[in-house]
Amino acid sequence: MEERLKRHEIREGAFLILYQLLFGTSLEEIDELNAEAFDMAKNEETNEIVNGVLEHDAELVEIIGKYSKTRSAARIAKVNLVILKIAVFEMKYCDRVPNAVAINEAVELAKKYSQKSDSSFINGILSSYMRELDGK
Repeated sequence: MEERLKRHEIREGAFLILYQLLFGTSLEEIDELNAEAFDMAKNEETNEIVNGVLEHDAELVEIIGKYSKTRSAARIAKVNLVILKIAVFEMKYCDRVPNAVAINEAVELAKKYSQKSDSSFINGILSSYMRELDGK
């Protein structure tokens, strides 16, 4: 019986896939690499995030750019941009994921994969976006 992945593992898997796609790696190669290196098989929830981010990419970048006070989306480090895209996608399109959870998970991914100070940058952008979604 297949063990169900935790939501954090699903996000991390989606992050790794989306980040690798930025560098021209094919989905087939990514699946193989992830299965070997991380013992991680893509599942439906990971696919939902990856496909959703790819489908809504331009819109997600526009939202991120709107709330980034210090730099344009094009100047945001790729690792941070992928983390932000996942969180904004979940906040906008995944009703079952509370906004605060999406933000917290993004901050945790940033702490693991990015510069220490970047977690505050990511938190700021996502918190501003959450205020808009909440109508405040």
